[in-house]
Amino acid sequence: MPCRKVLRRVSWGATLLAVVLLTGCSSSEDSASTGFPTSSRASRSSAPSVPESPKASPEPSPVISYLGKTKIVTLGGTEIRATPNEIGINVACNVTNTTDKTRNIRVSVSVGNGEDWVTTNNFDFRQVPAGQTASETIIMGASFEGDLPDDPHVYIDSVLHY
Repeated sequence: MPCRKVLRRVSWGATLLAVVLLTGCSSSEDSASTGFPTSSRASRSSAPSVPESPKASPEPSPVISYLGKTKIVTLGGTEIRATPNEIGINVACNVTNTTDKTRNIRVSVSVGNGEDWVTTNNFDFRQVPAGQTASETIIMGASFEGDLPDDPHVYIDSVLHY
């Protein structure tokens, strides 16, 4: 007797799952436009109005290239060049104002070895005219007490136009 009850519960669960899947996976035109299943009794005019959600633009991906020992990371109008040397990692930040107005631009950059060391710096460019490029170079990792990486991990953490 207990075995039949278990089988009955399993079969009811499987039936319920099949009904939910079939009902939720309708290929009618109304379902595709509203996201809700429709029945033959509902007309287009009585279907609930669902506002379209705005399409999120995909995040741009950085492009990584090399020029000799220099690692170049480009993200939109921002370019970071990292060159390891005896003192630390020479990091150059070049940013282009791609807006139509003069803007302040702040770029946050992290450099590390990918294991146990990372350092971050903010580049703050004031009053960059529309279409113009601003640059700044610094040494990062000069105080690190270990071997600096020959191929550092370079991240553009954020670019803020304000």
